[in-house]
Amino acid sequence: MGLSHSIRKWASDLLSMIYPECCEVCGTRLVGDEKVICTGCYLEMPRCNIHDNSFNTLHQRLAGHVVIERAAGYFYYYRGNPYTRLIHVAKYNGRPETGRELAARFADEIINDGFFDGMDLIVSVPLHRFKKLKRGYNQTEYIAEGIARKTGLVINRNLIALKPHSSQTRKNAFERWKNSLDIYGVKNPEELENKHVLLVDDVITTGSTMLACCEAIHRAAPSATISVIALGVTNLT
Repeated sequence: MGLSHSIRKWASDLLSMIYPECCEVCGTRLVGDEKVICTGCYLEMPRCNIHDNSFNTLHQRLAGHVVIERAAGYFYYYRGNPYTRLIHVAKYNGRPETGRELAARFADEIINDGFFDGMDLIVSVPLHRFKKLKRGYNQTEYIAEGIARKTGLVINRNLIALKPHSSQTRKNAFERWKNSLDIYGVKNPEELENKHVLLVDDVITTGSTMLACCEAIHRAAPSATISVIALGVTNLT
């Protein structure tokens, strides 16, 4: 076992020499224990710091038919911000493990503030099976894995996309809301009843997708308590 570990480490070190890992934000070579993002960019990250506010901007954005217990976002996401690359490489560039690493780091930062206290399950925003097949993965599942790794919460896969929908990228708030109507459902509602569910997404813009998922959970399991978390959050204020 020791020899096997040494061989894997040697191979990893050799690969790093040939193809060095670089910061996803600034492109500089990562050193030491750095992963995904260099220390300088990590310290300069435009953090939201809203998780300990009982009625923050995410609560206000998601205000609708469903009560949101807690809401958290890691960093602000906006055009021209180099930190948007963290979302893009995970979502479109075939490196979803980026989201897992960031989520684990975020969870580690806020766990002692009690954000995850009393929660039972993690549910990620689903992709329709055709879209997942085309992309090869659902990046939000990796984010859920990162949070689960730090919190010990169980990942539940009952929330599903009932039908595909077009990209939200170029749509306004109303179009995003309309595009998300009746898209999501729950397979086994009894597994969510009386549970505190943490709903996970990669980025929250207008909140239409997250709200549609919350409403699907609430319809299927009215006794469930829902909290939300995302890596990126657009600042609409």
